[in-house]
Amino acid sequence: MTKRKWTREEIAEYRKTNGALFYYNKEDSNFLVPKTFGIGRTLNWANPISWFFMVAIIGFIILRIFSII
Repeated sequence: MTKRKWTREEIAEYRKTNGALFYYNKEDSNFLVPKTFGIGRTLNWANPISWFFMVAIIGFIILRIFSII
């Protein structure tokens, strides 16, 4: 199967069948997806860019903390 960007409706249906706590869909190439509740976006944890993004943010925070001390 090839990856493609899923629509909002497909994402909502996927969440109904697989749970809504974390979005982990290997078939979806979206990096950011709409949140289950409320306004905003969340990460697709099956996308490697999401992991790089989180490591970069945590790394920045750690570097920021140790440069202040």
